Amino acid sequence: MGTAINTIVIGAGQAGLSTSYFLQQHGVEHLVLEKEAIGASWRKRWDSFTLVTPNAMCNLPNFACNGNPDGFLQRDEVVGYLEDFAATFDPPLRTGVCVTAVTPNPDGGFTVTSDQGDYQCQNVVVATSIFSRPYRPAVAHALPPSVMQLHANEYRNPAQLPAGAVLVVGSGQSGTQIMDDLVMAGRQVYLSVSRAGHMPRHYRGQDTFHWMRELGVFDMPAHQLESPADRFTAHNHVSGRDGGKTINIREYGRNGVILLGKVTGADGDCLYLADDLTDNLNQAEKKCDKLCEMLDRRMADLGIDAPPPVATAEPWQPPQPPRELSLTRAGISTVIWATGYRFDFSWIKGAQLDEFGYPVQEQGVTPQPGLYFVGLHWLNKFKSGLLYGVAEDAEHVATHLKGRP
Repeated sequence: MGTAINTIVIGAGQAGLSTSYFLQQHGVEHLVLEKEAIGASWRKRWDSFTLVTPNAMCNLPNFACNGNPDGFLQRDEVVGYLEDFAATFDPPLRTGVCVTAVTPNPDGGFTVTSDQGDYQCQNVVVATSIFSRPYRPAVAHALPPSVMQLHANEYRNPAQLPAGAVLVVGSGQSGTQIMDDLVMAGRQVYLSVSRAGHMPRHYRGQDTFHWMRELGVFDMPAHQLESPADRFTAHNHVSGRDGGKTINIREYGRNGVILLGKVTGADGDCLYLADDLTDNLNQAEKKCDKLCEMLDRRMADLGIDAPPPVATAEPWQPPQPPRELSLTRAGISTVIWATGYRFDFSWIKGAQLDEFGYPVQEQGVTPQPGLYFVGLHWLNKFKSGLLYGVAEDAEHVATHLKGRP
């Protein structure tokens, strides 16, 4: 039958730990299972990784972040923050346990199958995020073996790459921050630009995240999105490195990064590129403008007296990019695929999934009695998957779970 316990929490990142904190507060017997270590996904970020949200938005339950509230935690500091939080309440944690299936039992409860044996429980809280499967497009398989290929989650620092230019594919947060890391190391970078938006690091006298927090942007509920598909679009790119800075792709292009359209195919050494660079850059700027206009409206509605927006110069226009690119002639020795992640919840038997494969739930509570989710992107609000907002959903789930018969 396996070990019996009231509740199993799967994952020991910010979502799983926050849920454990509130379950402990409610006196609910539980066990947290983690296949690696506390904060495992954070440990896999590149060496210079820095949060884009300021320290004031590190908001785990009853555990504020020490240090400058306007500063930004680096990779190892994020892991340390999670470990220090766990030390405040000593969660019942087992590491080195890989869960492979969750199956409802005919008479109620669940069997949680792992590589360390089975567990029997009445409730399961899945806290594994949606960023579990690094995605590389099919074109990656067509590149010659002489080219080093990494997904963004495998990138650590410029020194791990062979000499030569680097092509970064994708301009979301990871792609643009890795581009910046390579540029700072003096590498020649090519960037295949996607439609991900950007945002200013500072706006009208404050860090933009300050305004987003104070004006309720992070409290936007998921049902107000124009389309359910918008839950999976890339975050606007910005950086917390060196005290925080704006990442303007056009400026990087002006200063030597070679901007390209979307990679559409490959034939050995030759990459085929879409004629969409200008449109993608314009779309990124439209998303920035949309955010700033929303902040302006909310400030006006609340009568907030803030400095006016700073006028911007006419944007630099890149030269017409090629439609084909020889990796050899360009001197490109490495391709980094900053192309995001896919998720798969098929291992959770009985879970209701929508047309995107995303769990059907209401603030983490699913139609399947005893099955819960915490920490998913846009689980309930914009902030649900962030250190800033995960505690709110974790408390809701723990309270609901406590009230189960």
